[in-house]
Amino acid sequence: MGFYILSYLCIFVFLFAVGRLVYRQIYLPTHVRWEIYPVQHETAAKAVYGGSYLEELNWWEKKEDRSYLNELKYMVPEIIFLRGVWKENKPLWWLTYSFHAGLYLMLITFGLLVLHAVLLLWLPSIYIEGSSGRFFLGGLIAASAWIGLVVGTIGSLALINKRVADQQWRNYSSFSDYFNLGFILLFFLSALVTAFVSDPWLQGAKAYTYGLLTGGQSLYAYNPPQSISGALTIITASLLIAYIPWTHMSHMFMKYFLYHQVKWDDAPNLRGGKIEAAIRENLELKPTWQAKHVEADGQKSWKDIASSTPKEAK
Repeated sequence: MGFYILSYLCIFVFLFAVGRLVYRQIYLPTHVRWEIYPVQHETAAKAVYGGSYLEELNWWEKKEDRSYLNELKYMVPEIIFLRGVWKENKPLWWLTYSFHAGLYLMLITFGLLVLHAVLLLWLPSIYIEGSSGRFFLGGLIAASAWIGLVVGTIGSLALINKRVADQQWRNYSSFSDYFNLGFILLFFLSALVTAFVSDPWLQGAKAYTYGLLTGGQSLYAYNPPQSISGALTIITASLLIAYIPWTHMSHMFMKYFLYHQVKWDDAPNLRGGKIEAAIRENLELKPTWQAKHVEADGQKSWKDIASSTPKEAK
């Protein structure tokens, strides 16, 4: 039960940390508008040349016509295939995509393991040993796990080597960068060793996931002793779940807010509206900048600074 308690605690920490991030993001002061086009939720007719609904005559009187399909056409390749990295730095893409593909496949594997456990709990008469559905799902679990572990290990090693061997990367690499990659590599290696040595079909992973959903109930009549690598896999996987939301690796899900609330935010600022109210709140904030000519000493508000003549910088 010690492993299950650890996993439950880590899942709780993950949910708490994600909730904290989302809450903080929602209640941050209004951002500065980027005004960079194209905005992906524009209709295809305008998005193709970087146009905007602001081109329309009396645009503020019309209902904005958004295309969520255009958003998906941009977001899906970016999330799944890292299209931005491919366009800007193809040599790096091969390294970082291996790493990210390994993580994606681990998430898929976990989802399939949960599905396996749910089917055993809710449809035991259909999802029985020897059934075609169970055989097919077991094959998917093994395939996604093996491919994910191999490419994830390769990607982790490649990125660590890149940061160590490349002088430019080494100059911009912090201890946390190496620690994060090393931590994830430890998970990949321990899981890969476990699968290779004793559990190629991930029977242990199936049993553990089943136990997570049932409060520790055993899937099999007899469970063999946990191997050292298997125990290390459970520990590292659980700790990673709790750790990721507290680091910059949380960008995997927080990028949603960057795109939708910053890059693609083109909501009209109408008189008496929410944006105007938020801007008025921003003007009351009291910044503390080191640039003396701005006189942002924490006593004056943005409104005071913006309406006064700045002093010459010395």
